[in-house]
Order: sequence, then structure tokens, then C-alpha cells
Amino acid sequence: MTEEIDAIIFDAGGTLIDVRPPKEEIFARVLSEYGITTKPEKIASSMAKADRRLDAEFAEVDGKDEARFWRDYDDLVLADLEIKIHIEEVSNDLSKSLEEIMQKVESWTEYPDVRPALERLRRRDFKLGVVSNATDLLNKVLHNLDLAKYFDFVIISDEVGVRKPSPRIFMMAAEKAGASPSRSIYLGDKPTVDIQGATRAGMNAILVDRANAFPDARCLRIRDLTYLKRFS
Repeated sequence: MTEEIDAIIFDAGGTLIDVRPPKEEIFARVLSEYGITTKPEKIASSMAKADRRLDAEFAEVDGKDEARFWRDYDDLVLADLEIKIHIEEVSNDLSKSLEEIMQKVESWTEYPDVRPALERLRRRDFKLGVVSNATDLLNKVLHNLDLAKYFDFVIISDEVGVRKPSPRIFMMAAEKAGASPSRSIYLGDKPTVDIQGATRAGMNAILVDRANAFPDARCLRIRDLTYLKRFS
């Protein structure tokens, strides 16, 4: 298959990088402020279920209705945890805590399998890129982590005015890579935003399901980037 692929393109958050402390720990900390003690591991399991339930709705988030989406998401997590609490207050506190942490460049870290995978791919002739629904913060994060050097291009939705899952942003990536979509692979962590978007653009797509949130996904699904050894 490597002879048939010219470009390998990645999503960022949930695929290459993640926030620290993890979201489930932030969630647990906010709940503790309401006198509720819940293990982060249990919250992570509930969050994976919410990810699965609201995957299609997440694809429609464009910034205008984001607060409403995250209230629904938090409501599902709390319901799965069997916690009855005023959702508005908790959701607002969660949003504030997450935003405060996620807006800091130093809060982001790479997954341990990322750099070895990129090192191996870089030694080949693949064009490597990133396509993300993000702001310029992503560029700063990639530079801070010394990951930017691995990529030939980074396409950020906030800069190009197009968001995933629109096929247009994936077509931009293929053009940047100088590769046809059919000879490109896109890896991301959301079935609708990433996989459907990429396949509609004619790309090969791989779901990176680190949290095992989508066990029944109808596509090639991997748990981490060690799978990419076969391309190096």
C-alpha cells in the first residue's frame, strides 16, 4: 500500500496532541467543588459514551451553538455517572476551566506514539500535513512541542474559513501536498468530522480511536499511531 500513498495527513487534537491535565481530571475537579467525588477513569468512560452519542452533532458545531452543544454533552456525562445536579452551573464552570487550560500553549502535549511515528514517516518520501478545526494557537503548540518540523503544511480552519467535515478543506490539503486525494491518507479521531469528511473528498481515512469510543465504527480503526509502522 505504501507505493500507492503520497501524503499522510493528520488531525491535531485527540490524534497528535492532547491537553494536560486530561479533560476527565478537569471534570472531576469541577465536580469536587460541588462536593461530588468521582474517579477520573469513570468520567473518561462516560465521556467516551457521550463522544459516541453526539458524534454527528459535533460535526455541526461552528462556534455559534458551541455552548449549547457542550451543555448537552455534559448532561449526557452526568446522566451516565448518575449524578443529579444543576447542569447550567456545572457546564459553565467546566467551560471556564477547560477554556482557561486549553488556551495555554504549555497545556498541550503530544501522545507518546506520535514522535516515533513522525520520525519514521519523515524518513520516507511522504508529504506530511495537518488539517484541524482550530485557531492559530495550534501553530504555537506545534512549535512549542517541536512537532512543526515534521510537517510540510498545516491547514487551520480559522485561517482558511472552512471547517471539517467540508470536503473543501481536505481538498486544500491534497493540493498543498501535491497529491491526489486517492493517494492520500487522513487520520483523525472523529467519525463524522474526520472520516466522513475525508472520504467525501476522496481520501483514504483512518479513525484514531484512543479512548475506544467507537468500537463499531465502519472504517479502519486504530488505537494509536504504531499502526503507521507499516508505512515506514
